[in-house]
Amino acid sequence: MQALLRILFLCLLTSALQAQIFVSPLADMPEPVSNNAVTQARVNGNLYVYSFAGIDESKDHSGIHKKAWRYSVADDQWESIAPLPLGLERIAAGASTVKNKIYIIGGYHVFSTGAEVSLDHVHIYNPETNSYEADGTPCPVPTDDHVQAVWRDSLIYVISGWSNSGNIPTVQIYNPTEDSWAFGTSVPNTADYEAFGASGIIIDDVIYYIGGATDLCCNPVFPAAPFLRIGQINPDDPTDISWSVVQDPLATRYRGILLEDSYGTLVSLFGSSLTYNYDGIDYNGSGGVEPDTVPVHFGTADPADMEVLFTTDFSLMDLRGYGDLGNAKYILAGGMLAGQEVSNKTWLVEPEQTVDTKEIDKLSVSIFPNPVSDQVFVAPFGEYAFKVVGLDGSVLMHKTDFSSAPLDVSALASGIYYLQILNRSGQSVAKKMVIP
Repeated sequence: MQALLRILFLCLLTSALQAQIFVSPLADMPEPVSNNAVTQARVNGNLYVYSFAGIDESKDHSGIHKKAWRYSVADDQWESIAPLPLGLERIAAGASTVKNKIYIIGGYHVFSTGAEVSLDHVHIYNPETNSYEADGTPCPVPTDDHVQAVWRDSLIYVISGWSNSGNIPTVQIYNPTEDSWAFGTSVPNTADYEAFGASGIIIDDVIYYIGGATDLCCNPVFPAAPFLRIGQINPDDPTDISWSVVQDPLATRYRGILLEDSYGTLVSLFGSSLTYNYDGIDYNGSGGVEPDTVPVHFGTADPADMEVLFTTDFSLMDLRGYGDLGNAKYILAGGMLAGQEVSNKTWLVEPEQTVDTKEIDKLSVSIFPNPVSDQVFVAPFGEYAFKVVGLDGSVLMHKTDFSSAPLDVSALASGIYYLQILNRSGQSVAKKMVIP
């Protein structure tokens, strides 16, 4: 096994909470691939990560394929397996593991004419036999770039996504045991909820999916969606879902991933803040899109409380899943690096949080208005010192005198900042501040 080079990225924190992400390179894939469906499974107790379909380094329609590989976690080694058995070459499929079988669902094909078609396939791969079984019942609505997540190791939820001509509100639920489909409560038929290229996860009985692209037109084309959607599954009737939404600029994320860290917090990671076509070029044709380096944390208890707990120099986009190793350890395979370079890299990603043993008293205040264009106030009113920190950790303003006056931020450019507030007793807190 090759030696691992551990890269520790900057940790930035409020109060006693600390956050960090470790990214370690593993063995390279057999060839570069992006927009590939990734999941994990076991063979004789040994863990493997699988990649199905995708696009090669040409980033051309002719480079879309059905190739598949598997990675041995124990041996740090990739090998080719049989390609998807039926249907057209595809990108933007989803892969999920239920009871240690893998289900590859949907995706889309691009013809030489530029025309695209969404697919309804359900391929079933058996890791123990290293072979495909007969296809499952096709999904009722062909879907690609959808959110695909597993509930209680029993049902696969296929949420929204694109179907041939636009985004759909459909929630399709596949039961692998019965090889049957059911419709769940649709998401509202609005741009707040419908999305392609969003990333999602199911924790306990709750669906979370973030970002993606709306199908609005035309300036910009397919704008990124700044929304986190939350679906409460009724465990007595898993087709019954109660939907809600949180709007926040930090929720803007296209073809990234959503993970659970070691502290039980969700992390929206990698992806991009702009939307793009399968070649990495902005849908408006203005040029290549770059991956994002701003991971966003939010808690399951209060999903509206989003924070940027750290930034990174490592960036990756065009992801369709990951291998879940358990214990907040994940493997990413392929994707696009900076400059829209299709990658053959494999990464072990470990998002972590810790709480200091020394308890720190956190200041309980709120700020208003937010977004703010000129002066920001703190409630309850009192005497405070301030520091304004950019997402990169740079200090942009520092007001050290304790004053009851509001803070004037009119000189700051539009963007997202953190306002650190300190009172005379030494209590402090950082609040997200948006300047439109």
